Amino acid sequence: MTDKFKIAIIGLGLIGGSLAMALKNFQNAEIVGYDINPDVIAKARKLNICDIVTDNVEAALRNAELVIICIYPDGIIPFLRENAQYLKNGSLITEVCGVKENLAEQICDVLPNNVDYVGIHPMAGKEIEGIDVAEKTLFQGTGFILTPVETSEPQNIELLESLAKHIGATRIAITTPKKHDEIIAYTSDLMHIASAALCLDYHKDMTNAFTAGAFRDCTRIAQINPKLWSELFLANKEHTINEIDKLLESINKLRSALVNEDKVELKTLLQRVRENKEKMV
Repeated sequence: MTDKFKIAIIGLGLIGGSLAMALKNFQNAEIVGYDINPDVIAKARKLNICDIVTDNVEAALRNAELVIICIYPDGIIPFLRENAQYLKNGSLITEVCGVKENLAEQICDVLPNNVDYVGIHPMAGKEIEGIDVAEKTLFQGTGFILTPVETSEPQNIELLESLAKHIGATRIAITTPKKHDEIIAYTSDLMHIASAALCLDYHKDMTNAFTAGAFRDCTRIAQINPKLWSELFLANKEHTINEIDKLLESINKLRSALVNEDKVELKTLLQRVRENKEKMV
């Protein structure tokens, strides 16, 4: 990489917009934001979140040494297939998708031989999406996962580690795309499934007077983006189903203790729950 290089951010929603803001002054880079939505482009320009904002994909990608793709999962491969000819020799491509294994294989298949790839997953977000809720501090104190492949260049892994630190991430991990998906199926996909299940049906007589922190904590992420999470769940189907099965088994253990009025078993299960939670944190 040169002392001053160009970063292209593809998609200026919550994550892309927040990255554009947080990456200002990162290695003296020029930051170019690309989006196809005229309203998003207008807002990005008004907020001055990038050095350049454009709806011209060739202009965005041309001479970019780092390309960060922040669009819906199902659109990533078609985007790269259509625009691979604009990628700079020796450039680095990354994406922020929450599922990696199959996507990484497909990306490596469509990229030119002289373009490198390392996946990233900033562990940050909100219940709602869009540039209107993007913010520079979104990644402060958060986790950040890098998922290089066998062909990833060490200097590009180091670059993305530096990027993670610059935007404020404090818990940085490097793992394989496969291991990423196995773990994320529990820590993210299952959490969204559980929250969604809690709100798929609910007590019709409830009001806010009956709710407190437990309700808010357990249902916060149920204000979900249906398009995005449908794609993520299906992309990580095998691992997510495995985690759902384990959750159902755990629920059935608790249910059985209740049905049998087995206070000793219930207390034993809840003690294990408490101990596991303490180990997690």
